[in-house]
Amino acid sequence: MKLWRRPLLWKSLGPWPRTPFVTRAAPWTWQRAARAGLATVGVLTLGTMALGLGGAAYSGAWARAWNLRAELQPIEVQDRRGAPLGVIDHCREGGATNAVPCRESLSVPLTGVSRSFLLAYVSKEDVRFFSHVGVDLGRLPRALLSGAGGSTITMQLLKNSVLAGHFDYDTGRRSVGLVMTRKATEFVLAPIVTAKYGRREILSMSVNSLPWLGIGQRKGIYDAARTVFGVDPADLTLAQSAFLVGLLPAPGRYLVDGQTAPETATARFRWMRQQQLLTLRILRTRELITAAQYAEAAQTPLQPRLWRVEYAGGGGDLRVVSATRNPDYRNDPEPVWAMQELVRRELRAGGIDPRRVGRVVLTVDAAAQAALTRRVTGEGATGGRPAGVAEGAAIVDVRGGGIVALSSSTGGNESSQPGRQWAVSALRPVASTVKPLLYATAFGQGLTQQSTFTDGPTRYGAQSIRNNSGTFLGRAVTVREANARSLNTVAVQVGLGRETALRAVLGGVGYREDPANRSSPALGTYRAAPLTVAAAYASFAGGGELCRPHLLAEVYDRAGRPLALPRGDCEALWSAPVAYETFDMLTGAVNDNASHVQFLRPTLWQRLSGRGVPLGAKSGTTDDVRDTWCAAVTPQYAMAVWIGDPDGKASVPTDLYREQTACREIGLLRELPHEVRELTVPAGVVRQGGAAVPAPGAAPENPAPPAARTPALTPVASLSAGMSAGSVGTP
Repeated sequence: MKLWRRPLLWKSLGPWPRTPFVTRAAPWTWQRAARAGLATVGVLTLGTMALGLGGAAYSGAWARAWNLRAELQPIEVQDRRGAPLGVIDHCREGGATNAVPCRESLSVPLTGVSRSFLLAYVSKEDVRFFSHVGVDLGRLPRALLSGAGGSTITMQLLKNSVLAGHFDYDTGRRSVGLVMTRKATEFVLAPIVTAKYGRREILSMSVNSLPWLGIGQRKGIYDAARTVFGVDPADLTLAQSAFLVGLLPAPGRYLVDGQTAPETATARFRWMRQQQLLTLRILRTRELITAAQYAEAAQTPLQPRLWRVEYAGGGGDLRVVSATRNPDYRNDPEPVWAMQELVRRELRAGGIDPRRVGRVVLTVDAAAQAALTRRVTGEGATGGRPAGVAEGAAIVDVRGGGIVALSSSTGGNESSQPGRQWAVSALRPVASTVKPLLYATAFGQGLTQQSTFTDGPTRYGAQSIRNNSGTFLGRAVTVREANARSLNTVAVQVGLGRETALRAVLGGVGYREDPANRSSPALGTYRAAPLTVAAAYASFAGGGELCRPHLLAEVYDRAGRPLALPRGDCEALWSAPVAYETFDMLTGAVNDNASHVQFLRPTLWQRLSGRGVPLGAKSGTTDDVRDTWCAAVTPQYAMAVWIGDPDGKASVPTDLYREQTACREIGLLRELPHEVRELTVPAGVVRQGGAAVPAPGAAPENPAPPAARTPALTPVASLSAGMSAGSVGTP
C-alpha cells in the first residue's frame, strides 16, 4: 500500500501540522486557527525585531537613541555680555544629517505648557501613552503598514530626531520597504527609550520637537504658540491648543500669501477649522473635557496672526465666511536663527564638533543686533523694503574682527532662511566703495590726499569713463575731493598704473573678480558680501591690520568646560600711516563741503551727548542700479550695508537710491557706545591743508598684501551666485 502521495496544490495550503501519513486536509477548528494566528504573530514579531535591529544598526541610531536628551539639547547662545540670544539645534549642514531639522528658538518644561495643549496632544496622538512601554500593540499593524498615523508619541519622537534623514522620513524617498524598516526600527528603540527616560521626559522632549516645519521652519510648542497666536505655551487656551494639534498632520496648510486666491485661502482655513473641531470631539468623546468646555472652545472665533478670518453666526452655528492673509503680519526670527549655520560652520572650521557644544558666547552685541535688525527689516525710520529687494548689513569690531551685528532681510519671503543671510552670502559688485582701497594702495606708492588729477574725459581701454553726474568739473581736484565727490575719472586715472597692485589687495581682503566684467577694477567690478566689505574698512581704523571676521568668542561643552578655539590671526594690509590717511580721507567724505552724505555729520545733540565720534563713509551704486552700497568706519567699528537684487536682475527702486537709504542705515554707528573714540596719529603723519599727509621726507610703503583668501563665513555655493556683467561704480 502506498503510504504517501503528493497532495494537490490546493490541499498543500491546508492547515498544519502535515506529515507523510496525512492524505487529506484536516478541518479548520478554532484551536488550529488560534495556533496559526499565534504562529503568524510570532513570525511577524521576530521579523519586525530583525528588521528593526538592522535598521537601527544601519542608521547608527543605537547610541543616539540612548543619548536622546543630549541629541535634542540645543546649543545655548549668548552675546558678548552674557545676554541670551536663543538656541541652535544640531541640524543639517553641508548635506550631512545630524539630529533634527533646524528650528528657531526655545525649549520649555512641561510645567510651562498649558494643560489644555497636553490633553489635546496626548488624546489625539497617543491616548494610551501613559500605559504602554513606547509601543502600542493595538496600533502596531497600522503603524507597520502605513507611513502616517499609528505611531506612539515615543515612536514619533524617534522619527523626528534620531531617524530624521534616514529611510523615508525627511529624505525625499518613499517606498513600502523604507516605511516598514523605519517603523520596525522605532518599534525596537521605543521601549529602550521609555525605560531610560520615563514618560514625562519623553513627553517633554516630544512637545519641544514637534515638526511644525510648514510654519516658517518652526519646531516645538514654544515656536508654534508664539508664531501662530503670539502667546506663551503656558497661556494656550483649549481652542488654540486644538487648533495647533489639528495642524500636525499637514502644518504647511497654515501658510498663505497675498497672491493666494480668496476661495483657496478660505477652503484652506476651513480645513484647519475642521481639524480643530475633530480634536475637540476626540477630547469630548473620551470625557477629558466637559460639554461646556467643548462648546466654549468650538464657539471661539480664532484669529491666528497670519490670517484675517471673518465668521458668521454664533454659538454652535459659528461658520467661517472668508479667510485671507493678514497684510500686517510680521514674523521676524530670533537673531540667532539667521546666524545658526554660520555658528556651526565656524565651529567645524575650528575643529569642534557642534554636537559636543552646550553653550557659545558670540562677539555679537544684543542691543546693536536688535537695532540693526529693526533697520534692515523695515521697523526703523528708513521704512520697509519692497518685495524682491534684499538688504544685508554687517558691523564688525575694529579690535580683532569680532562681528558685532549681522542682519539680513528675506527678500520678501514669508519666513527667514539661513541661506538668505545676505550680509554674508550676497556677493555683489562693490561699486564705488572700492575707491578708498584704491587710494590706500596708491598712498603706499607715493600719492597723498593732496595729490591732484584733472576731472575730464578719461578712457579705460575702449571704454569712455563718465561720472555719475554725467558731467566733468574740468579742473584739477585733490584725491580727497575726488573721493568725496566719488569721481570715476580720477579713480580710473589713479588705477591705471596700479591695477596689478589693486587686484592683489582686493584678492587679499576676500573680494572676488568677475571674469565677465572687463571694466576697470577701480570702479568696483570685484564682488563681495557686506561682511567682507566691513572687514576691509575696519583695517583703516585698525592700524592697517586686516582681521578675519568671526562670531565665536567662547565655546563650552555640555559639561560647562571651555573648549579651545583657534583664533584667526590679523595680517598687515596697510602701513599705519597709510591706514590713518585713508581713515582721515573717509571722514572728509562726510564732513567736507564736497560730501554727498552730509546727513551723516553729527548733530548738535550727538556732539553734546558724546556721540560725535569721527565717522568716515563711502557710498556706491552700480550703473544699472541693481546694487546700492554704503561702507563706513569709526575708531571702533566698521559697517557695510548693501541693498539690491541678489540675482542681479532687477534694479533698486528709485526712492531707495535717491534717498541714499544704505548710507542712512550707517547712522546707527553713532548710536553705539564707543570705548575707543579717537585714533592715535602715527609717527610720520602731519596735517596739511586740513588733511592728514605724510610728513616731509616720509615715504610710507604698504606691506605685501595677504594671499587671496575665501571670505570668512561665506558659503562656497554663493561665490558664483548673482553674477552679472557690465556693473561699474557710481556714487
